[in-house]
Amino acid sequence: MLRDHPTGNYRYMPGISAFSCGTVAGPGHEIVHVTLAALLPWRDGFARIERHLREVKRPRTALCGIELRSPAPFTFDGFGTFNEGYRKLLADWSILVGEDNPIPRTNVAPVAAAPAEPSLYASPTPSPAPPPSPPSSWRARASSGIARRGPRASCATATSRRTGCARRRAS
Repeated sequence: MLRDHPTGNYRYMPGISAFSCGTVAGPGHEIVHVTLAALLPWRDGFARIERHLREVKRPRTALCGIELRSPAPFTFDGFGTFNEGYRKLLADWSILVGEDNPIPRTNVAPVAAAPAEPSLYASPTPSPAPPPSPPSSWRARASSGIARRGPRASCATATSRRTGCARRRAS
């Protein structure tokens, strides 16, 4: 069951203490995925996220996901140790909702070009969505013209076309 983040403009599906099962943008918002040009050690990455959120006038609680790259897969103990510091940072940012960690997280250990320490790769955040625009196939039309020929032909209702339709019917 999805739960609302009270100040983040997103909903989340609870998971375990380390991460949630996913997020979805709240009404009037869209998820914007920000990928770093170069990996940053994860704590430096959070400083960069904070700077970005300030630049776009969003609160820290708008962070709704984390994508990490690690030097190798975590051992069970290593995963626990990492999560202690990670969860503390989320608590310091007021992101936790009660005991829930609403942030989904990936932990990818690349085979090639792995970082020396767990590093931030990307972070999604909800941002106010632009107003919807009409589909690209939408067109405004002033009149429809003749739909079929013959004595029962239909005509456009625009005043400027009535005379032309009347002549066509007569012929």
